[in-house]
Amino acid sequence: MVLCILATDDEDVKDVALQIHFTLIQAFCCENDINILRVNNTRRLAEILGGGGGGKQNGGEPMDLHCVLVTVSIVSHLFLLIPV
Repeated sequence: MVLCILATDDEDVKDVALQIHFTLIQAFCCENDINILRVNNTRRLAEILGGGGGGKQNGGEPMDLHCVLVTVSIVSHLFLLIPV
């Protein structure tokens, strides 16, 4: 199971290179049956995925979360369903 999260902010709409990048990613996802989720707040997404670090990496640089690919293995789900 795979999910692609594409995140943009208001100022990203003016970035032509980023829009081309998104178009190519969306085309790839469509060709490979990958679901796409679009969100409009990269800072909030960074806070959620970064564990409360304010969207910063260990070195203090901001995390680039314009595109996040989430994968879940079927095998890991099977282990969760089997009582131990």
